Amino acid sequence: MDENRRELVRRMFAAATALIETAHEAAIAGQSEALTARAYAEAAQRLQGAARDITALAEAATVIAGPSDGDPSGCPDQTP
Repeated sequence: MDENRRELVRRMFAAATALIETAHEAAIAGQSEALTARAYAEAAQRLQGAARDITALAEAATVIAGPSDGDPSGCPDQTP
């Protein structure tokens, strides 16, 4: 994997980390006994949105980190 793709994937993982923190905050908020139905729904929507964005980043990172056209093995580069 060339350095540009490696850096892009690393940045995608950093963005995913921020989204995971958002999802975590929404999940914590949704555990409160004091929320209204609307507040529970809002926490669930934040959680769902973060999950959707995390999935998109993971899918894109998988494609970017996958084998390049010049890779005869057909396997992603396993070097750190």
